[in-house]
Amino acid sequence: MAAVQNADPAARRKTLVIIFLGVIAGAFLVFGFQRYRSVLIDWLLSDQEQLAHRIWLFCLIMAVAMSVPLFAYSAYLWSYGCRVLRAQRFPLLSDRVVRDTPILEGKAAQYRGRAIKFLAVSLAVFGAILVVALWRISSTIGKNVA
Repeated sequence: MAAVQNADPAARRKTLVIIFLGVIAGAFLVFGFQRYRSVLIDWLLSDQEQLAHRIWLFCLIMAVAMSVPLFAYSAYLWSYGCRVLRAQRFPLLSDRVVRDTPILEGKAAQYRGRAIKFLAVSLAVFGAILVVALWRISSTIGKNVA
């Protein structure tokens, strides 16, 4: 029978609170975007001479707003994967888990650590693709408008 790291009820409560707050924040963002969408469109279209620059600025802001969290989480996952590989154990001794979790050691932990690092690289690549795509979209729109 494999060893198990027992669930931490405090970690479970904290996780539920964070998820709840994230859902509330997301709802406010959606509501705010819906409410101020017409104001944003009016601002974008109010000065035809500035339209290309404003579209570029809007795309830049969106690229930053969407890619920074991806890069930050990617950096965290890379660091976590390195710690798993060094410790040869998953979950780490310092981790508080929300459910009973089998402890992986040796080769299984190495595989998990590498998988976490692969996920980190994937998120960073997707973030970079997002930035490049928004840059190209804004450039194309700017050329067509100007």
